[in-house]
Formats: sequence, C-alpha cells, structure tokens
Amino acid sequence: SRPVLGDLSVTSLTPSSMQLQWSVPEDFFDSFMLQYRDAQGQPQALPIDGKSRSVTVPGLSPSRRYRFHLYGLRGGKRIDHVSIDVITGTEEQEELPLPSEEQKHEKLQTEAPPSVAPPVRAVLGELRVSSVTPNSVQLQWSVPEGSFDSFMLQYRDAQGQPQALPIDGESRSVMVPGLSPSRRYRFHLYGLQGRKKTDRVSVDIVTGE
Repeated sequence: SRPVLGDLSVTSLTPSSMQLQWSVPEDFFDSFMLQYRDAQGQPQALPIDGKSRSVTVPGLSPSRRYRFHLYGLRGGKRIDHVSIDVITGTEEQEELPLPSEEQKHEKLQTEAPPSVAPPVRAVLGELRVSSVTPNSVQLQWSVPEGSFDSFMLQYRDAQGQPQALPIDGESRSVMVPGLSPSRRYRFHLYGLQGRKKTDRVSVDIVTGE
C-alpha cells in the first residue's frame, strides 16, 4: 500500500521557534524532509528520521508568516506531502514567559501581588561534587521540595571571566569542562521558575593537579 501523510499541525509556538507534528495513518516512510524559506527568503531543508512524528524548527523571526512543506520519502523518492502556514509569536511573548496566554493577560490586567505565587516554593538541596579531574568537575544536587523550570550554574573561569551554564529542569547533575588544574572555583547553582531565580546553593572546589 502507498504510505500516506496525515495533517501537519502546530503543537507549540514561540517568537523564534515552533514545533510541528503529523501522523502516518497508512504504511510507513523511510524518512521525512521539512522545507521552508527563512526570514531572508533562503530555502531551508530539515531531514527527519522515519520514526519521528514531530520536529522543532529553531532560528525563526518573530511575528512572521512561514509556509512549511513536509515530504514523506521512501527509497529516496518523495511519495506524499502536506503543508501548513504558521505565524510566529510576538517578541512580547518571549519577555513574559508564562505557562499560558490566559495567565499572561490575567497577570497584566490584575497585577497580582507576589503572595499569589506558586503554593509550594521550590527548594534546592545541597550542591555536591560527584567527580573532579584537573580540567573538569561534575556537580550534583537535589530538589527536596517543589520543582524548577530550569537551573543556571554560574562561576568565573581561570581568566576571571563570568560563565553561565543553562541546565534543564529535569537534570540533577552537570559536567563543567574547560577548567584549569589545581585551581579553586566557586560555583553558584540557581533554581529558576519562569525566568526568576528563586533559590541558590553554592560550593567551593579545587580541581585536581
């Protein structure tokens, strides 16, 4: 039977990226190809493996219309294709990262006081070293209460330059490469909710010789 592509739909949207998803109601494809033109009008082609049913498209411009074409390939040949037109979000959405549009408008209108924030305040456990070498260190931590959307590790490198390492909210450890031997470093781990730093733990470490 000839493989068929289902509708192409948008599952998430920001000013600079979007996630698209589709189905394959009949048969299967070896791979997919997503094609579109960027903000400069240059054609872009994104190869996708045959098991995938969604893709994130990064590097887009805010408040702009894009037309995406998804091709299903079998043996290097395009067998079927579906298209969709999408307009990216506005820049204001990125500056106010709230879980939903409804909450964003509600907050802007009511100016709710900080006391109406999440009921459980997320708390960071102790920041510990799980391994150390002359040029790297692995740190780990826990979250005994609540949850964080993401983390940020900050420290100064051997030249005294500030470094910031973003970490996703599910992680409980991070490897920090590019350090210098026999040197003291102070690491600060911040827990973020939205884009606000809500808790912090620190640790001092001397790298190996």
